[in-house]
Amino acid sequence: MFKIKDKKAFIFYFLMSIILADFGNGIKKLSYVPKVQEFFDNSFISIFHIYNTGGAFSILQNQTNFLIILSIATLLFIAFHVYKEAEFKDKTSLIALTLFSSGTLGNLIERVQNGQVTDYFKLNFFDFPVFNTFDIMICLGIFIYTVFVLFEFKIPLQKLKKENNDNN
Repeated sequence: MFKIKDKKAFIFYFLMSIILADFGNGIKKLSYVPKVQEFFDNSFISIFHIYNTGGAFSILQNQTNFLIILSIATLLFIAFHVYKEAEFKDKTSLIALTLFSSGTLGNLIERVQNGQVTDYFKLNFFDFPVFNTFDIMICLGIFIYTVFVLFEFKIPLQKLKKENNDNN
């Protein structure tokens, strides 16, 4: 039926997604330690706890079931994409998709267990919403993957442009 493209890539993706989600959960637990809070409470960053029943920037507040379904669908889509398309040699895209899935999985687990996620990092040098480790993973994964895709498509577009110029 469906044939895996690169078993090594899928195993890496699957295991690292779980490991990074667990890592993010460990960081969250560390943020409850008063000494850690004191260490980070400075002009750059502070650590405290806000419970968020919504998504990024608190959108979709109290839409927990929808966010759970959206997270599951996202994870299934990415896993299927990695299963069918990813190759271990494309480490940049594999790492980006792993980061995105890890963050999504971490937030999903917390949302299922508690009906909300715990946000704890607050940047003090400008007004920015409080966020968590999983949010960082999601944003970093999306950023890396976007840059990777843009870079991958830039080269063929340059060749196409050159060919068009040569034909004129």
